[in-house]
Amino acid sequence: MGIPGLLQFIKDAAEPISIKKYKGQTVAVDTYCWLHKGAFSCAEKLAKGEPTDQYVWYCMRFVEMLLTFRIKPILVFDGRNLPSKQEVERARRERRTSNLQKGRQLLREGKVSEARDCFTRSVSITPAMAHNLMKVAARARGVDCIVAPYEADAQLAYLTKWHLAQAVITEDSDLLAFGCKKVILKMDKHGNGLEIDQNNLGRCRALGNIFTEEKFRHMCILSGCDYLPSLHGIGLGKACKLLRLAKEPDITKVIRKMAQYLKMNLLIPEQYIEGFTRANNTFLYQLVFDPVSRKVVPLNPYPDHISGDTLTYAGSHFGEEIELQLAMGNLDIETLERIDDFNPDKSITKVQNPPKYQQLVLKNN
Repeated sequence: MGIPGLLQFIKDAAEPISIKKYKGQTVAVDTYCWLHKGAFSCAEKLAKGEPTDQYVWYCMRFVEMLLTFRIKPILVFDGRNLPSKQEVERARRERRTSNLQKGRQLLREGKVSEARDCFTRSVSITPAMAHNLMKVAARARGVDCIVAPYEADAQLAYLTKWHLAQAVITEDSDLLAFGCKKVILKMDKHGNGLEIDQNNLGRCRALGNIFTEEKFRHMCILSGCDYLPSLHGIGLGKACKLLRLAKEPDITKVIRKMAQYLKMNLLIPEQYIEGFTRANNTFLYQLVFDPVSRKVVPLNPYPDHISGDTLTYAGSHFGEEIELQLAMGNLDIETLERIDDFNPDKSITKVQNPPKYQQLVLKNN
């Protein structure tokens, strides 16, 4: 779901670019976006349970393009389901299951075209599909891969915040709400796309003079996000207006006075304010994998008044060894059973010019 309408809302900050701009640099990739697009081309086979690796080679065409331009990609994969998104994930599973069943029925009725549409809407990227891309193709080319502890979004933001990657390739502009500095959207097979630089958000007339990273995040949460549905009648425009009008620095006090600021008939339940706090903390402190220390850490350091033990909705620890093996793609993200034995310490000798991630995970050993 993401942040509905965000790209259109901040279109003044977008610039057309060629990925060649990042020659000699590192970009992180929201890999499930590529996997989803690749899976659409073989949705019927996936729905029927027929073997296919079309989605792997769809992704690898983009990988090869980046390598041709002398760009180092880091492929980032989603990890375990985040507690903050339980309801969203449940609704998505139900929709996919419903479309799959409907598609199978349409196929039995001979309605092939309608069935294919349903199969496309039923596509689900499984851990096995992600692992196929990691093992069969990406690692054979010496391409860096990281499985996030939870959501790829937070992991991608971490890599850019700590300058381990200079930009993120994705289809989700809401990565900016996590603090991603530069986001490349709608990239085609030639490497042409749209870039949104966080530093250019001030160009957006809709944002006026309110833009700070914090207020941008608050605006996204108020307008409705995966961690909190919006209040009735509140979208990006109203959320932005609220933050322009309010001078109070305490966002919870601003929310309590939202009806007064916006001159609307709004009921603000206490549960909504609690939900806002949880959503804000999830954007700020979701757990990610640090490839330098080889440990799972929060996206941003906890302030003195917050303990990670109170933020289990933003992720829980599983022990350092399990977390490391998850990050390397050696464990099934759902069952935690071992599915591979990839070891960058040994694999590094197989690649003449080791990628940045392989160098990073060895740095402190």
